[in-house]
Amino acid sequence: MIASKFSIRNNMKNVLHLQILGYGSVCPRTPWGKLVTIIYALIGIPLMLLYLSTTGDVLAKSFRRLYGKLCGKSTSKHPCSCANIVRVPVTLCVVILLAYICSGALLFSRLENWSILEGSYFCFTSLGTIGFGDLLPGQRAEDISLCVCSAYILTGMALVAMCFSLVQDEVITLFRFIGASCSPSEASKRKDAEVSAEVS
Repeated sequence: MIASKFSIRNNMKNVLHLQILGYGSVCPRTPWGKLVTIIYALIGIPLMLLYLSTTGDVLAKSFRRLYGKLCGKSTSKHPCSCANIVRVPVTLCVVILLAYICSGALLFSRLENWSILEGSYFCFTSLGTIGFGDLLPGQRAEDISLCVCSAYILTGMALVAMCFSLVQDEVITLFRFIGASCSPSEASKRKDAEVSAEVS
């Protein structure tokens, strides 16, 4: 990594990138700096995962309720009522993520003078936590770009967590349906038990 000069601005950018993505243009040079970075990551990464898990679940429940109201479906607040759970289509989750990436691409193309493709690439790699680090915000537009990038990535990762939660629920529902259709029904199990009891 290329080591750049230490400043408060570079340090804040490094903290954001280290905790969320793991890339950045600022890296520790001294053994103590490397040790502090490891300790910070050991604390920061689990906190980030907790944030994403909690926020994703809360957003998924809220979005499911909103989607149910918009579609005219009743959403039961009773926890045992599994039959009335509103199902959000996977395609809608994909559309939401694509729209968020496209809006980020437009935003960063204005802030950083990047092309739409570069903005899309940055948004996709950042939200996917790939983070190659070849495109870094804040190179031209100073502090406003760093604040916008921080808000965009934190909000986007929560949105990704929400969509993952919704898609996970759909996949679980699909596997339960497949499992129920492949296994014999309770009535046929009882009938088989009665027939075997009569034979013996």
